[in-house]
Amino acid sequence: MSIELKIKSKHLGKEAQIIRFEERKLKKQAKWLREHQKDDTVVMQDWFSLNDHRRTDVRYENRATFLARAYIKGKPYNTVESKRHNEWVFQCKITPRIVAMVNKYSNNRVDGSTILAWANLD
Repeated sequence: MSIELKIKSKHLGKEAQIIRFEERKLKKQAKWLREHQKDDTVVMQDWFSLNDHRRTDVRYENRATFLARAYIKGKPYNTVESKRHNEWVFQCKITPRIVAMVNKYSNNRVDGSTILAWANLD
């Protein structure tokens, strides 16, 4: 098992916490601006950008890291995740990242079809 992936997983969790903290600060700034009849457009654009980054990029990367760690450990997929809600996201966003991490952090060389077969999609 790769210690690097374990560290990466912990850092991604912390990144989400930090982003939520910054989102709360931006919301407070926007509220103050509205109460003082000022434009809060720039602040809200920053908030939407941070929120989108947390909800898509960080979340997908954290999930892919979690699944890559499980694959490297040899755990069956169905013991790690019970079901998927969005197949497109898994196949197009998560699977390529799993392949990249497994190839980087383990001695195995895999491709997308191997990961999909592990996830019972083939």
